[in-house]
Amino acid sequence: MYYFLILINRKYFHILIIYLFFLLFYPDTKASEFRLSTAIEQSLKQNPDIQIQNSQLAVAQGQYLQAAGQFDWVLSSGLLYDKKVTPQINSADGLLINSGYQLGMSKQLQNGMSLNGSLDALASDGQLLQQNRLKFDVSLIVPLLHGRDATAASEDVAKLNIELSRYQLRDRIAQTLYNTLVAYWNYRSRVDLEKVAQSSEERSQGLLRSIQKLVDAGEKPRADLVLLQADHSDKINRRQAAALARIEARTALGRLLGLDEMAIRQLPEPFDALPALQTNLPAFYSESLTSAALQQRPDVRALSVQLEAARRQMLAVQERLKPQLDLQLGLGYAKASEGGSRYGFAAEPGQVQGSPSVFARLNYQFPLQNSSASGAMQERSAILSQLLIRQKDLTIGVASGVESAWQALSNSSEQLKVAKQALSWYELAVSQEVVKQKNGISTLIDVINVETRFVSARVNYLQLQLAYASALARLRFETGTLLPVAGSDQPDGEVVSLDVSDFTGLGPLSSFH
Repeated sequence: MYYFLILINRKYFHILIIYLFFLLFYPDTKASEFRLSTAIEQSLKQNPDIQIQNSQLAVAQGQYLQAAGQFDWVLSSGLLYDKKVTPQINSADGLLINSGYQLGMSKQLQNGMSLNGSLDALASDGQLLQQNRLKFDVSLIVPLLHGRDATAASEDVAKLNIELSRYQLRDRIAQTLYNTLVAYWNYRSRVDLEKVAQSSEERSQGLLRSIQKLVDAGEKPRADLVLLQADHSDKINRRQAAALARIEARTALGRLLGLDEMAIRQLPEPFDALPALQTNLPAFYSESLTSAALQQRPDVRALSVQLEAARRQMLAVQERLKPQLDLQLGLGYAKASEGGSRYGFAAEPGQVQGSPSVFARLNYQFPLQNSSASGAMQERSAILSQLLIRQKDLTIGVASGVESAWQALSNSSEQLKVAKQALSWYELAVSQEVVKQKNGISTLIDVINVETRFVSARVNYLQLQLAYASALARLRFETGTLLPVAGSDQPDGEVVSLDVSDFTGLGPLSSFH
């Protein structure tokens, strides 16, 4: 078998050599492609703001468990041993030993009532036979002036805070998606602008070399080189500035991805091109877009939850302004017996009372000044007013943001169409001007001017492409359509799936009416 394998390897040895050559000199380019999907996945996993907000959700869940703990059943127990030695004049025995135990169960109900039950056992061992007493009591405390608003407020608010944290997490994810989209497109644009600057520098250098040859041959005056050298120096400066802008854009994107300094330096160039221009944008109405955004945006939903929690706390504080009037009702049974062991006397036969003991108590309590409740009322009222102001301001901000984003997208779309046509004209003009200069019809200054205008047109076109991509991402963010709408299948408010190809277009807005 080994010999057979050697024969096979020798037969296809030349094929293996060619294959290894391609592996070494033509590696798989897909492994180094830095796509938009990679950037988004990286930012959602490693962005520190998302990680912090995700931990805040765990904090809110823990606070809810603490608030709900007040309604847990509470078990209490105790064990008694009491030995008393007192001097006696007419008796030599001044010893009294009390022993016993106690069991209790209590529960605070959400409607404000509290339920209590206890079993008390006590044995007294003195001069006579041991006397035993077993007592069972059940009581119910009913607040007559307070209800659920005063008792369950902390649990209700804690539950709302969990919902608030989920919307805040979604808002942070949407913010990160938007920032990542803009940073990725900005990086893509800076790379393209640097290539334009490099191409312009190479064209200027090529023209300078060709004229240099003509000057050396005596066919052109040496004065023509001065203008070309100045133009070449200007193109070098522009290329260096473009390279610096590319590095800054790469750094900004790397910070969003949660990369360290070394990883940011090794970040490849973006693979995906800027979003293609849509020929016909649908007709949107700002009122309908704003209405949809107010229903979908997580920051708007989060503020609504905050308002609901503040109103819930306000109701609880209003309850505290009322006096405390509690009615306590209870009944109990008791059993008396003699003898038995010190802690095992419960099984001894004895006398049980024929009818239950009942009691009713009415307790009234009210602080005369009630400064605590008054101060809490003032605090909650101010917080509620702040939230109402923020809600009004946010509503205005959403409406103006949607309108501004739509106008920016519409304007950049029209400008991009004009710039694309102008770019094709300038490209034709450059080729024609070079031919005219070779034929002696135009001068070098004419060629440089047309070339400069062509480069400016290319730069302007790339900048308008970036403006269009940024406006598209902003419209998606302002309308709350970057993320799928949270539904019942997403109880934790988390994003189930994201279609990255959807971010390069209008997404749900394409079918919006």
